Amino acid sequence: QLDEAMIKTFGQQHVKSVAVRSSSPEEDLTGTSFAGGYDTVLGVTSRSLLQAIVTCFSSVFDYRIVQYKLQHGMAINNPRIAIIVQKQLASDVSGVAFSINPSNNCYDEVMINANFGLGESVVAGVITPDIYVVDRVTLSILSKDVNDKREAIWLGETEDSVIGTRTKPNDDPKKQALSDDRILEVAKLVEKVEDARGGKPIDIEWAYEGEDLYLLQARPVTAYIPLFPEMLTKRGEQKYLYLDLIVMSQGFSEPLSVLGLDVWKTMLARVKPQFSTEGREGLVWNICGREYIHLSNSMKITGGRYMIDSVYRNYDPALDRALNSINLDEYEPAQTPEGVKGIMWKQLSKVFPLLPSLIVGSFQGDKALDEYKRLSAEFLELCNSDEFMKDASFVDIMNAVLAKFEDMTKNIGAIALGLLSRRKLHNMFAGNKDAEDLLISLCMDLHGNPTSEMGHAMVHLASSKEVRSTDTFVQFLKEIEGAKNGGEDSHFSKEFLTDYNDFMKKYGCRGMKEIDIATPRRYEQQYHFFTELKQIDLEKNAIITTSARRQQAYEKLQAMAKAMKKESLFCHHANIVQSLMGYREHPKYVFVVITGMLRRRALQIASSFMERGRLTRQEDIFYLTVDQVSRAQMSENVDVMALVAANRRGYENVKHVKHWPLLIDSRGKIIRQKKINQHKDMNKSERKWSGTPISPGKIKGRVKVLSEPYEKPLHSGEILVT
Repeated sequence: QLDEAMIKTFGQQHVKSVAVRSSSPEEDLTGTSFAGGYDTVLGVTSRSLLQAIVTCFSSVFDYRIVQYKLQHGMAINNPRIAIIVQKQLASDVSGVAFSINPSNNCYDEVMINANFGLGESVVAGVITPDIYVVDRVTLSILSKDVNDKREAIWLGETEDSVIGTRTKPNDDPKKQALSDDRILEVAKLVEKVEDARGGKPIDIEWAYEGEDLYLLQARPVTAYIPLFPEMLTKRGEQKYLYLDLIVMSQGFSEPLSVLGLDVWKTMLARVKPQFSTEGREGLVWNICGREYIHLSNSMKITGGRYMIDSVYRNYDPALDRALNSINLDEYEPAQTPEGVKGIMWKQLSKVFPLLPSLIVGSFQGDKALDEYKRLSAEFLELCNSDEFMKDASFVDIMNAVLAKFEDMTKNIGAIALGLLSRRKLHNMFAGNKDAEDLLISLCMDLHGNPTSEMGHAMVHLASSKEVRSTDTFVQFLKEIEGAKNGGEDSHFSKEFLTDYNDFMKKYGCRGMKEIDIATPRRYEQQYHFFTELKQIDLEKNAIITTSARRQQAYEKLQAMAKAMKKESLFCHHANIVQSLMGYREHPKYVFVVITGMLRRRALQIASSFMERGRLTRQEDIFYLTVDQVSRAQMSENVDVMALVAANRRGYENVKHVKHWPLLIDSRGKIIRQKKINQHKDMNKSERKWSGTPISPGKIKGRVKVLSEPYEKPLHSGEILVT
């Protein structure tokens, strides 16, 4: 019966064997990749066909598949799979091809992997195949990486006449598996299949038998970064370059909430006019929780190239290395976009109010910040008050606090003197490797830096007998509540309670992803804070010794400067740095306090919406824009849940992306630094670090790699790589 079925399927021609393949609808799901997970059986005869079908079908229950589903939040109680039986090709060369380059996400590049014989050696990772990359715009070969393909899989009869497969060494392992003409032919095939599949990226398995090219199977590429449609340009047109501001400046990759991005972008537009124009003609994109700087349009501003070279490159060494790998001229538009015109004058209008503080700072150092300190102290008290504009709309509250924030930042121009002095110190000791680490230590734990002050406050709390003697959070919380209520059962002192409350008032709004209004604050998650305190190493804590290290660095640098006959110049600039540079982080801290206050108001509004049946979950308020929240406050006719559902859709399309790239172009290409080829035979002088050092000094220890901040504990003596 199986022989008859094979003849009926493949015709009267003599078919010695078939290929039995598995196909699951789960392979089409966005953000998942089951390639190589399900079984394929090659060289199957009618005698072994039934067993091959069972083998492929049962692979849906393989423990690797089940684990993969669990890790991706997929149901495991409804497995689905189809089995395909195809004519078996005795292929000479086989492999896979992608209509998108999976190594850099470029939509304009085809990647082809190839080896001699059957494609199983490529799909199963038996060997390192040849890798060819083709430019889809010019249909030219961009690169050919011909690897040492030591073996291949071929069809071959065994002693009992079962066809099956066999592995044997390749006669010429380093021979190019595909000729250039065939590389282009496969590239055309994968393009044709992509067009037939609606233009979405796909990967195919292909094979050459004799002179004929065959398509064996196709499936969607799901684990790629889908650039937002608004930011895409058509193939062959002018390409643009985008810089992810959140990844660069904040150090996390998750998208901001809808409301969080709206508040963040409004603040930036107020204090930095270059962020006030959005879209294809502007300088920024704000889409689905992400904020991109339009670097291409930025190059058309007066001084735009200088901004890229002197500010962005210096801000992030990884960005500097990535920019060095491309030609920026290719991304500069021919015409100046409308949204960019006049930006320079807007920027200058923000600079002029800073001049008085700058001038005073030139003569009186940190006294130039006295007005800023006074205004910020008053403003922080205001933000901690729940009575401020208690009955106003959300948009009115936001605009009022951001207007005060904008006025406050006009008095911080003297910080520019600290930046200038720091640069002069680096120039003074340029080329002196001993001075490099000392200059970093000189700028650590400076007065006015709220992050440093928070660190000292945490160490102070962690060293208290109240924290050290308490083992569990339940016990800790009971003691805190008891002390607040003046209970006799509490063993916590009034001094500790005062310190703890002061900390929560000043820094309770801080934490990971703190610029996003949707992020729970530390005072909402005191369990995590208690855990942080218990994990602080009080014996080997760097914060305790930072001030001493800074003073030692000052004295060593002063001695070096004296030998160079530049001691007085060093002292002048070092004192300015230590007086002013600490306040560089202060405006961001104030914005985080603002965000915490707006979060409390938003949650109050959400509670009122829930009481009237307009919202099902309190946190859904963060899927609304500022304007939508305010309109919903003003009118009961606004369908709040419909707005939430509409705003969520854009986020759902990209929720599978866990790590967003720092730099990407309008054809989806991720721009990274050029790969540094290093191997174990290179001597130490030839090897290079491709990452960015964070802390000064040299140490030998065990490396601990973290992808997420709380992925696993960091133990004493370990070197953090992240």
